[in-house]
Amino acid sequence: MRIGFLCLTFFGLIFSEGQTFGKLPQSPDLAKPGNPIIYGGLSVGDSREEVLSKLRKNGFIQIYEEKSAGVVKSAVRWDGIRYELASKLIDDKLALCLIEGNKGWQDFHYDDVVSKEWKNLRERVVNAYGKPSKSRNFPEYFDIPVNDLGGTVTDIWNLSDRTLMLSVRKYEAKDCCTDQILEFSCCTLLIKPHVKKVLLK
Repeated sequence: MRIGFLCLTFFGLIFSEGQTFGKLPQSPDLAKPGNPIIYGGLSVGDSREEVLSKLRKNGFIQIYEEKSAGVVKSAVRWDGIRYELASKLIDDKLALCLIEGNKGWQDFHYDDVVSKEWKNLRERVVNAYGKPSKSRNFPEYFDIPVNDLGGTVTDIWNLSDRTLMLSVRKYEAKDCCTDQILEFSCCTLLIKPHVKKVLLK
């Protein structure tokens, strides 16, 4: 007997023979220029508790902490791509945000995944803040320095209240299954607000 209709419900999505009736929710857009928000409702100086509370309130999922590094992480979903948001705290105060793409070591990962995620991030920042003040093309894999935290910076947006840097990184890490040292790659978007200095009299 042939089943003519198949309906599956999975994580809130409903499918029927190739047709999608629902979509996973999008994460918040980048803050408008001049907005005191760094990203996702988070402001400079927010405490750890405030960061956790605001992320939950604004619909972020897969929230967890790396207490030793002073980082709160959560998932970001844009245009069907999953990124990771890292909210960096210094002395229990939010200092900056970093949005990172998927990390991978396979040969195809750089051209098929990193380039696509990098392009998606770049278009999103351009739509929010206009053309970057400095820009270069997506780099060749072998032009990226290994284990450089900044990686190869491709675009910089110098705004009145924040600086954004889009980069491509390459780093070494030990594979837990084989014990081999592998080279991983990913793209990152740094959002660093300008902190006003207060002069003491």
